[in-house]
Amino acid sequence: MPFSFRISVVIFVFILSGLGLFWLCVGIVGKKVRIRPFLIYAVCSSLVNVMVVLLSTWLIDEDVLFGPYFSLLFAVAGYTVGAAALGIVIRKCYGVPFLQGLTAAMLSHFVINTADDVVATAAATYSPLFGGMYLYTFITIILPKLWGFFIAFLAAYILRKSGFYRYFAALFSSRFKTVVMVAVGWIFMLFWSFIDFFYPGAEPNMLYALFFFSLITVVLLWIQFMAMYTAGQEKIHVQEETIAQQQSHMELLEELQQEIRAFRHDVTNLFSGLTLQAQEGDLDGIQEFMKKTSSYFDEKLGNEIKQMDCLNNIKPYPIRSLLTTKLAAMRQKHIQSALEVLNPVQEKQVMETADFLRGLGILIDNAIEAVPFKDGQIRLVLLQEERELYVAVVNNYETEPDLNAIAERGYTTKGSGRGTGLSSYRKIISRYPGCVTRTYLRDGFFVQELRMPMQSV
Repeated sequence: MPFSFRISVVIFVFILSGLGLFWLCVGIVGKKVRIRPFLIYAVCSSLVNVMVVLLSTWLIDEDVLFGPYFSLLFAVAGYTVGAAALGIVIRKCYGVPFLQGLTAAMLSHFVINTADDVVATAAATYSPLFGGMYLYTFITIILPKLWGFFIAFLAAYILRKSGFYRYFAALFSSRFKTVVMVAVGWIFMLFWSFIDFFYPGAEPNMLYALFFFSLITVVLLWIQFMAMYTAGQEKIHVQEETIAQQQSHMELLEELQQEIRAFRHDVTNLFSGLTLQAQEGDLDGIQEFMKKTSSYFDEKLGNEIKQMDCLNNIKPYPIRSLLTTKLAAMRQKHIQSALEVLNPVQEKQVMETADFLRGLGILIDNAIEAVPFKDGQIRLVLLQEERELYVAVVNNYETEPDLNAIAERGYTTKGSGRGTGLSSYRKIISRYPGCVTRTYLRDGFFVQELRMPMQSV
């Protein structure tokens, strides 16, 4: 067999296997296949494969030292490094958390290896001996890789259409769930290596193939079920928070209604005095009365009505409810608050609403904790522009924060047990390329800014 043909087959296998893994992994995390990330992964994957081949050739004489564990150890190392490389590419190019991308890569290895190995083993066992090496190579090498790629493409299409990535992301909502998912993904990725190690003499047949293809379906359905269950629990929690926010909104409306009733009663009394001044022709007294009435109105109702107008300018109801709840908490703590929403805020940002709520909630909670016990001031600004949404949370402080240390996990000016919020906030922002944060001090105020690009139509 010519050397050029062998090289062509190796290159074809590398490219098709890499494309299948990349395609399925991207489908699991709900992203679209792009050329640049694939080329980056192709280069990284090729380097890993070359290193594995060279290292295995160098250690071939050590097979006696490692004994029967040599191939298993090498498979564990090779697959783990390859999955980590794909996870890093997904993290860097798509903004998906590394462990989430790593687990998707390991599950992709399991699906493709199952489809590939079953067909390859069956082809090697039952392929005809006649027809020459070219036909044998096509049946035992190229055909299984084509089948593995087809399975990867089909699985990615189904998962993307079903919105699986939303449920899959919910499986990483806590540290324990993340560890479990990574461990499960690692075990499934190495499943075939363990089968080859413990059952090296297994011969393929119809039941053999049916079992392992059924295994792919069962694993995907199990992950889908667990992901949907977890997402359902998260949805219930979000709904409970939404109900609480709606109650806060209703309390604000009731409070404003009571203020209007009290103001109406006070204005009736004031206008009784104004009538007497008008009958007596006291213009100076009338002007003074109007000045005091205007100031009284601003003090009693002006800020509440302005805040209600700003809240009504926020179209996404979850964001409006969150701000209503936080403003109510500020009033309970006697913190002077101001909300500015200069243009109607639309739900077209690249950031998911749930992540935006978490991030904004962290910034506001930190501001509430940082303001002085007396004379606390917080200002919230949302500016909707054509291509981005600008958000600013501004507060005065009791202890000046250290801007150099504020990015570190656990940093706080309020004692132990706090300070994890900003690190979580930065993790959320890091998932979305294009989002920009800025933190600085100005005139005795701590300012945190966030700029989120709009979704492209």
